[in-house]
Amino acid sequence: MSAAGAERRNAAGVLLGVAAVMGLAELGFATVIPLLPLYLKEQLGASATLVGVVVATFAAVETFFKTAWGSLADRIGRRPVVIGGLLLASVAPVLMSLLRVPLLFVPLRVVDGTGSAALWPSIAAAIADRTERSRRASAMGTLNTFFLSGLALGPSLGLFVSGAFGDYRAGFYVASALLLASAAVAARELRDGDSPPPANVRDGRGAGGRGFGALLRSMLASSRLAAMLAIAFVQMFGVGLLAPILVIYAHEVVRLSDQVIGLVFLGMVLAVAAASVPGGRLADRIGRARTVGWGMVMASAGMWLLPAAGRGNLVVLAVAAVLLGASYALSSPAWLALMSEAAPAAATATVMGASETAQGAGLIVGPVLGGFLYDRLGPQSPFLASAALLTFGTALAIRVLGRREANTEVRR
Repeated sequence: MSAAGAERRNAAGVLLGVAAVMGLAELGFATVIPLLPLYLKEQLGASATLVGVVVATFAAVETFFKTAWGSLADRIGRRPVVIGGLLLASVAPVLMSLLRVPLLFVPLRVVDGTGSAALWPSIAAAIADRTERSRRASAMGTLNTFFLSGLALGPSLGLFVSGAFGDYRAGFYVASALLLASAAVAARELRDGDSPPPANVRDGRGAGGRGFGALLRSMLASSRLAAMLAIAFVQMFGVGLLAPILVIYAHEVVRLSDQVIGLVFLGMVLAVAAASVPGGRLADRIGRARTVGWGMVMASAGMWLLPAAGRGNLVVLAVAAVLLGASYALSSPAWLALMSEAAPAAATATVMGASETAQGAGLIVGPVLGGFLYDRLGPQSPFLASAALLTFGTALAIRVLGRREANTEVRR
């Protein structure tokens, strides 16, 4: 094997190791997703309202802290932030098995969400650190594959373990063990090539040395980066509209059973996971901005089709699902690569965290409006509102990113 081939193989191994940290961690987090509401409701007698507050607390805290954790990772390095966040998060599932007062799960989810927030910005930045620009979308596709695989398999694992042992707490223990295993992998895989920014950056002469607030103001002052964060918010706002009503719509309008819904979700997520790496390679080949644009166009088209998937109209539903799944597989790796390249010097993790915070904010605001539209204006209205938002976000992305790509071509 040539020296260049050996170097590429070693780089691929490093990439897979870092992505495996994300896959194991997400498997742990997702294991808890179906168990916690059931445990609170059936074992501890919590109300559905309190269950909703517990679930929402995790999402809100995770969203809020991602940018701050990213900024810390830019200052002290990816490795300590990832390991610290995973160790913190691993405590929460064990405490879930011990607590008997449902209300205490709210502050517990603050701890859980804070630990989880440390993971994505740091891992995405670590992937960017270790990847050439020409292959970055492919690398982000690998990261997406591990992330989505963990997300898809975690709920089934949690339900299987709890069913096998006849106790929801067994699933909590497995989740904690997976998070600890992820921390151990992070300690090994993030050891080489991960260090705090150099002194000339930390002492204030570069992005990493700025205060957190000053760095955020600098990011927002960049019209292109601010526009990209706005696009991230709008797109996830549109998707978030469907979060509380998608399963209800599948039951009441399309008339799908729980089993079919579960199989469709599992199959779609795994298919998108498998397609993420080819999607990233395509983006590296034809251009990230162009790939994001086409992906968003497909998402908008799929969302406009969904309201037409009425009772028994499974063909339209299948076409819409294919468009939506393909749009994510295409656009997500390219988008992550673009965000990493848009970051100021020594602020990659901060920008990746800011992008995730913008998306998370959309996912927090969207469900409230989606449920309101479903009750007041009918089952089709959240889909139409989502399609309109996705179309607006697509138009904004094509304008902002298209201009950037054209400028890049001119410089070449």
